[in-house]
Amino acid sequence: MDRFWARLHAYGKATVDERAAAVLRRLEEEDRRDRADGTPRERRLRSVTPEVGAFLNLLVKIAGARRILEVGTSGGYSTVWLATAAGETGGHVTTLEIDPAKIERARRSLSDAGMDDLVTIVEGDGRQTLATLDGPFDLAFLDTEKELYLDFLEPLVRLLRPGGLLVADNLLSHADDLAGFREAAESHPELECVLIPIPRGELLCRKRGG
Repeated sequence: MDRFWARLHAYGKATVDERAAAVLRRLEEEDRRDRADGTPRERRLRSVTPEVGAFLNLLVKIAGARRILEVGTSGGYSTVWLATAAGETGGHVTTLEIDPAKIERARRSLSDAGMDDLVTIVEGDGRQTLATLDGPFDLAFLDTEKELYLDFLEPLVRLLRPGGLLVADNLLSHADDLAGFREAAESHPELECVLIPIPRGELLCRKRGG
């Protein structure tokens, strides 16, 4: 299994261009530094792992997703992975973030990666801004404060097209915190879900129909 994820990571690195790869390397280093130097939790990037980035990138391509939604931009690490794939599918990423400092970092990351035209950042509390969006979306990625996951489940299901995909991060690393969300998603009448054991755990769900 470790060899599989290493190959997935290698695939991901090979599928992005040098501008995007440089941004990803920079954000990975900033994330490592944040975790090591005692940066307060709320200021850390808390990015997904490279394996998860590559997994999201591949999912977008497999699904042919064009309308992509992300809840939790942070510094733009997962956004770059999603936008790289969107560039191949003819798609666009809409990403939600509340923290002004992280929005500024994400804008810089996306500009440096040459992806400004592939991403729209929606500023504000996602629980409110999500209600202003028009669906349907082909793929949604949820990676926000863990205590808010349940608040986002029903709105995201409504915004997904039949056959659309929902991916939620940290289902293993925060198993206790997200137990209620996992139960609600796995028992949801409109979803079929499987837990993918990438290091921190990705819950992958498909909206029935389509």
